[in-house]
Amino acid sequence: MRLDTLAARFLLTFAVAVAGCADASGRFQQFEDRRVTLEASAGTAGNAALGLSGAPAEGGAEGGCRPPAPGVVHGPALLALHTSTTTSAAILFFGEVETPALGGATAVKYSYRALDASDRRTQVGDPLVVGPYAIANDGTFDAETAESTLPGEADAILPGLEITSQLTLHGTICGVSDFYCGTVTGAVTAPIMQEAVGEFGLLLLNGVGDFPAQPRFGCAEDALAPALE
Repeated sequence: MRLDTLAARFLLTFAVAVAGCADASGRFQQFEDRRVTLEASAGTAGNAALGLSGAPAEGGAEGGCRPPAPGVVHGPALLALHTSTTTSAAILFFGEVETPALGGATAVKYSYRALDASDRRTQVGDPLVVGPYAIANDGTFDAETAESTLPGEADAILPGLEITSQLTLHGTICGVSDFYCGTVTGAVTAPIMQEAVGEFGLLLLNGVGDFPAQPRFGCAEDALAPALE
């Protein structure tokens, strides 16, 4: 389901000027430039992610979007989050996706933990849960996450730097698929305070050993994180 994000907190414009960076001001300006560029195209990207571009939404039925029946989509999943502070770096989370029944509708729920950026396998930090959030009849949903802190080991931008943020995932869950995507909005409160805008990709897997070499972090087919060296 297009956890558009889930994200749950993760990357951001944040990592930008941090302690320990001799070139802090220069890094900040680079990140700010990327943020402005992404915000300028957020409207178009958001519509595409929500299946509003005129083409059928990914994972949807021909002729329209219909949510899957409760319980149909479930299993291990890799969430990749990308924000305006990065070019292709993505923060990763591994967990379990569920689509339980909620108030007569299908909902989406994601239980997960962050992954160490150095190996993309080791789970770090506290277990987190997003949802359940009901999916509308047209497949759309908004999943607000609680404020949380990303462990420094999971920071793919500036390793070792903790990031505190609150994000909302905006997505569309159409039919049954092994990949869903969407957009992310929210705010970073530490190490700096700043608005966050980005995108996410959610890939259903067979298990931990099934991780792709280049996780996909958005709806575009070329939105791929670099492979580990």
